[in-house]
Amino acid sequence: YDTLRTRFQQMAFLNKGLRISLRDERPDAVVTEGEPGEEVTEARHDSFLYERGLVDYVEHLNRVRKADVVNEEIIEVESEDTERKIALELAMQWTTAYTENVFTYANTINTHEGGTHEEGFRAALTTLVNRYARANNLLKEKDDNLTGDDIREGLTAVISVKLSEPQFEGQTKTKL
Repeated sequence: YDTLRTRFQQMAFLNKGLRISLRDERPDAVVTEGEPGEEVTEARHDSFLYERGLVDYVEHLNRVRKADVVNEEIIEVESEDTERKIALELAMQWTTAYTENVFTYANTINTHEGGTHEEGFRAALTTLVNRYARANNLLKEKDDNLTGDDIREGLTAVISVKLSEPQFEGQTKTKL
C-alpha cells in the first residue's frame, strides 16, 4: 500500500488537477478511528488532488525537508512546442538548506539519473543568474561568474518533460 500511495501521490503532483484515489480493501488492512466504544473501522484510503501541480510538489518537498524558504513565491514555468510534441513544466524555490534537491521526470517517470532535461536546466539556470547579476551590477567585470553549485545551493526544483518519443538510457528508464 505504501509503495502505491507514494507513486500515486507523485503522479497527482505531476498531473495538475488529476484526482487519484487509493483504497486498500484487504481484510487485514483496516483502520480503526474514534473514541473507545465509538470506533469506526474502514478500509485504509487516500485521495490526492493537486490543483497547482508542481508548485504543490515543491511546497510538499520543502515541508518534508523542513527547510526555511528564502523566497516565498515559487517560480513556475510552463512551455509547450506542439510542432516538436514536447512540453515542459518546472517549479523551483530556494531554501536555507545547504544542498540542492532537484527531481526530474520524463512522461511521469522519475529520471533520478538525470538526462538532457536536467543538464539543460542546470546550464540555463547558471547562465541566467550570472547574466542577471552582471546586468544589475551584482557582479563586476573583474569578478568570476558564480558557479552552478553556488547558485543551486538550497534549491528545491521539480522538472517534468512530456515527450512523444522519449529516448531513455537502459531498461530502467532512469536517464533521459
